[in-house]
Amino acid sequence: MANDTGTAAPVTNTPPRNSGLPTELKSTPHAVGSAVVSEHIDTLGVNVDDVHPWIGRDVKNYAKCGADEMLQQLLEMCTSQSLPPSQKSTLFDTSLEAVLHLCNGPGQAQTIKKHLTKFCNRTGENPSYTDFVQAANWALRGLEKVNVPGIPVFKDDDTKILFHVNDPSLIHQKHQGKTSIRKPDVVVVSYESARDAMLEGQSDIRICVQKPAEENFQWTNVRTTFEFKRPQKHLPRPPSTYNKDYVVPTVMYMNFMEETNPPAEPTDSTPATGPTRTSYNKSNQLQNISDRLRSNKRGSDHLGSSEPPNLKRSKQDEERESRQEEGGGTGGGRTGGGRIRRRRRNNIIYIWWFDRQHTIQCAGINFIQDLPRFMVLLFIMQRMGYEQWGLHPLFEPKPGYKGEINVECEEDKEGQDKMKKSKKKRIVDLTLDFNSNERTTHFGLRGRATTLFPVKSRALSAQPRQPHFLNESTELVAKLFWPEEARQSEPEILEEVYKIAKEDPDVSGHVPEMVWFHKFEGTSTAIIRKALGIDDTGSRVLYIIVFRKLYPITTLSGEEFLLAWWEVVKCHRALWKRGVHHRDISPSNIMGYRLRGRFMSVLNDFDLSSIKQFLSSAKNGPQGFERTGTVPFMSLHLLVPEAIAGQVEHMYYHDAESFIWVLTWICLRYDNGKLLRKNRPLDDWLTVDAMGCHEKKLVILKYINPFESIPADDVVFNTWLQKHVPENVLQGNIS
Repeated sequence: MANDTGTAAPVTNTPPRNSGLPTELKSTPHAVGSAVVSEHIDTLGVNVDDVHPWIGRDVKNYAKCGADEMLQQLLEMCTSQSLPPSQKSTLFDTSLEAVLHLCNGPGQAQTIKKHLTKFCNRTGENPSYTDFVQAANWALRGLEKVNVPGIPVFKDDDTKILFHVNDPSLIHQKHQGKTSIRKPDVVVVSYESARDAMLEGQSDIRICVQKPAEENFQWTNVRTTFEFKRPQKHLPRPPSTYNKDYVVPTVMYMNFMEETNPPAEPTDSTPATGPTRTSYNKSNQLQNISDRLRSNKRGSDHLGSSEPPNLKRSKQDEERESRQEEGGGTGGGRTGGGRIRRRRRNNIIYIWWFDRQHTIQCAGINFIQDLPRFMVLLFIMQRMGYEQWGLHPLFEPKPGYKGEINVECEEDKEGQDKMKKSKKKRIVDLTLDFNSNERTTHFGLRGRATTLFPVKSRALSAQPRQPHFLNESTELVAKLFWPEEARQSEPEILEEVYKIAKEDPDVSGHVPEMVWFHKFEGTSTAIIRKALGIDDTGSRVLYIIVFRKLYPITTLSGEEFLLAWWEVVKCHRALWKRGVHHRDISPSNIMGYRLRGRFMSVLNDFDLSSIKQFLSSAKNGPQGFERTGTVPFMSLHLLVPEAIAGQVEHMYYHDAESFIWVLTWICLRYDNGKLLRKNRPLDDWLTVDAMGCHEKKLVILKYINPFESIPADDVVFNTWLQKHVPENVLQGNIS
């Protein structure tokens, strides 16, 4: 919601927003806002209310664009690739001309204007929902006959949409075992969904405006939402005649954080960094440390799913209107490149574009005084396909989708999806089990949005096994996520790991088996930003990787657990020597499998790893000074102001210290392979920020400076780790 006056700004040369962080900082933007607590929110043991500030941070750090520029890009998304560029560039002007007759003249134009006039005359917010919905649905009816060259013609099928009043109905959704409850004011749903919700005796669902409370919509029914804020009672009425050359008196942008009256500042959020934000003086670089000492990867979120959820909501919270975007798709969050949401203040509509990079807000559109542009927006919404609504055509192609997809990909001789272009194609069938209790999903707007779930595939199961992989399991797991494009991809890193595994016995059998992967071309978050002239630094792209199934190390106990931990320590050391730096040691990244009764531990999750040779040659990618990791298990030296400022290179001893914290964590919180039900030590490590975690670790260690100089890697390995492991465990002789 906007504040009373809004924020005036020119359409062009929009100044970037100041996030309060210097753009020179070397921290990676992996965990900004909701990404800090999102990927394993059940691990945090925090109330769901605590997520709101992170969501607010996601939305606050938005980029800006002009309304006409956004409408032009949305129109282009609806077109085919074959449309000539000269015709594409004029789509907005052509569409504006094509809808004018629905704004002026007799018939439907007068009906629309009548409902808009009623809307202006209302003195309260809730009563105005009906007038807005009726005006929009009458407009959609008229737009069915509008044709613009290059834009798909209207189809009376399951892509047909309608506006619906939702308030006071609630929308429920299960997320990682807990139910979220939201109450959007107005929703846009399919014709079929609206028909199912039709009131008894209602003959024309295209103008239905109320929903029976006992038949609530589900998020899977909702294409987008409209949120209202009306501090002004009476609004200027529609003009007698509209034209396409409406001059905006003042370009308005919504100052989200000021108008939503958010909860207190989060304890573990990271303001966004990068060239899209305003820089500030370096003298401020180490000031306000408590606000900036946050995780740049996952915070406390990336732990095993064995940690119990504790997401409590008060009755008041359940009645609260939505201030966040709910993922509504089968993947626990939209898998497509972007999601559009609208907020309305008085007579101004603000369009928000959400994707995994950050949010984009376009300048406000006055849908009363500038009805033609609102008509173009409705025209776009009417002609959007599922992909434009943020639904990936493979993963969520149509209502009733059950999880069975076929991916066409290029392959090499070994059957992997080839990184280099090849003419040979094959089809990989995937049956994704989104309803599995083992599924782990993302909660929030930004970040990698990792979703893990079981998968079955005839094609992948028929592939010949590679001799250097020892995991005999036939079960597969899919990892769907949005990594940064500038980083070396996880498949590339794993290929290097596999080369080492063939030569080093400490690595062989102790790394995950990647069965197949695929990068979805055309999903880059940079596409719309380049088109809008917005800096695309930090862009993300959609990947899927299929692995052979692993099990958490936390299920083990005694010497079996200690041996599993030690074997991963050795694997990590061997990889580090060969230039593969993992840089994210946590309990969830130490997994394993059974081989003839013996537990083979695995160093898992290489998506934030780096190869030393690549770092030295990459110009725009990571340079080794990025502060990656999971806060409770990060080295003390990475939880200090200098590390946040990109002045501390990630070294071997940082990961070695993380192994010690992981060992401490599991030993204190688990008993015989089971998580303690109550009185678990170290719970407070999960809910404090990086600086707070640093202080709590110092209480345990009883010292501030563990050493004055950086020790050699071999010294760290021998004295910190190996020296404290029993001899029989070192020899692998356990009962």
